[in-house]
Amino acid sequence: MKGKRMPSNRSLLAEEFFNQAGLLSRGNVGHLQFENIPAGSPSAEPADVIPGRGDLRISLTSACNLRCSYCHNEGQSAPWLLQPAKTARFDNIESLLEVATKYGVKSVKFSGGDPGVYPDLLALMDAIATWRRRFPSIAKWGMCTNGTPFLNREKFEALVLSALDNISIGIDSVDPRERSKPLSPVGVGGTRLLERFVTPLAQAWTGRFIKLDVVFHGDKRQTLNVIRAGRRLGLNVSVVELNGVMANVTDQEMRNLFLELIAETAAEFSLEAKLHKPLNEIYLFDRAEQTPIKFYQDHCRDRDCGHCRKLHLRVSPTGKGWGAVPCFLQAQSRIIPLAVDGRMSAERFEDAIRYNGRGPSWFAGTPYESLG
Repeated sequence: MKGKRMPSNRSLLAEEFFNQAGLLSRGNVGHLQFENIPAGSPSAEPADVIPGRGDLRISLTSACNLRCSYCHNEGQSAPWLLQPAKTARFDNIESLLEVATKYGVKSVKFSGGDPGVYPDLLALMDAIATWRRRFPSIAKWGMCTNGTPFLNREKFEALVLSALDNISIGIDSVDPRERSKPLSPVGVGGTRLLERFVTPLAQAWTGRFIKLDVVFHGDKRQTLNVIRAGRRLGLNVSVVELNGVMANVTDQEMRNLFLELIAETAAEFSLEAKLHKPLNEIYLFDRAEQTPIKFYQDHCRDRDCGHCRKLHLRVSPTGKGWGAVPCFLQAQSRIIPLAVDGRMSAERFEDAIRYNGRGPSWFAGTPYESLG
């Protein structure tokens, strides 16, 4: 039909796949039924408990050794634009944890920038064991990294010996001719990172959880190769749809390719796709009801603020201590300072929980409106 793009065979197969899974709303793969919760929707969750997974995501530094074009940097400007980098004082981390444990935090994830370039990384690795004993209500302690800083032997050994129990490694390509992050103009080869960091860590971290995080930016072959590499190593894989806000991607074609990728991955690995309703994401289940592969669609594209709220409570370093970022993609300059007169404030932390996931205009009509 003139003026209308006909669906490809792959799109038709994806439609058939999602129809069989009961996830299509109008018979077209472009209308897959996600159960979005818009900003401002009523919530039955208590206002004084970190919602959803109870995950506190702590950015240790805005610095990173890569320059990925899609980087959201936990609500801060891109790492190469922040000079000097904003870095957390090591002795401030414990004070943040002390307050967070009063509000239902169940897991802590250290991020950045990249935590691998955090100046006090070695001290941090040593401290995890002590913090696990002091804060027993925090069951999971993890880190997300692009992996390249841990090609350094001293950092690698500190990571192996640490009491972290999980790590997410960002790697978008394992093609021998490409960097592990092809959208960064600097970095190392994906094959090298896999062979010299991921594989040795998997061998050393028996019994601990390692996951590959892949940002999907339209190349299904590239992403499938990372998934295959991860599964060969017995690792779980999460595929993240390229965020439209940071990468200026708004067309339906990217979403269609993402959905096609889900269908093709499920077929290749004989897995069943289901909508994980608590977080509104599609997970692939095996026969034991485990989820070795998960797909994270762009919640921000869909204005799914209610589920974004349940993913993490994000905290980053500022020039005056810690700051919470209620909308880290569309209102990056709007933060809630968590310190008052140099001390962590429980009242401010409660505000961070209250306004998290309220959308880009969360600050309107609040005491924080004048702080932007």
